[in-house]
Amino acid sequence: MKKVALSTKEEKVLTDIVLTLGVTYLKRFTKKELNKFKNKPVIIPSGDYRFFVGPYVVNGLQKDCWQVTLDGRLIHNFLSKINAFLYCVADITNKYKQSRDIIEWDTKLGNLTSDILYYEKHIKLATDCGDIDRKEIIVNRYIDARLQQTYAQAKLQKTINSAKYNNFRNMNNETNRNEH
Repeated sequence: MKKVALSTKEEKVLTDIVLTLGVTYLKRFTKKELNKFKNKPVIIPSGDYRFFVGPYVVNGLQKDCWQVTLDGRLIHNFLSKINAFLYCVADITNKYKQSRDIIEWDTKLGNLTSDILYYEKHIKLATDCGDIDRKEIIVNRYIDARLQQTYAQAKLQKTINSAKYNNFRNMNNETNRNEH
């Protein structure tokens, strides 16, 4: 029996064909498997700062900025990863009020944090300029923003704790005894 010798050019073409077929198969398989979880509250990591949560994509832009998108459309930039995850899970499980509350308190907390940074900077500027009246006005606004921030943090934490409890109770692998 004679062996057929392949030229290096033919080997490269065959290798490219096999590689292309393999990549195509893997893409199709991955897409099919991800579609199985499209409408379920399952968190699938895709790298260190990218997650799929049902139909949502959560991207970590910075330490304090987690972007949630749905079909390429921006939903919200959250202050923490857990807020983003719990929003997605609440929305997937049809807990719309809870998901709205998470966005609302996260937004308020983000705005108040920005305001506080602004006031801190301008208190220093007013002090350096010697403008006592302006400094006093800004200090009062700063104190008010701090109080509102404390309240918003408490409300957000309460909403997050409620979402954790509602979403993760009865999600164990044991059979629920009441179903029999």
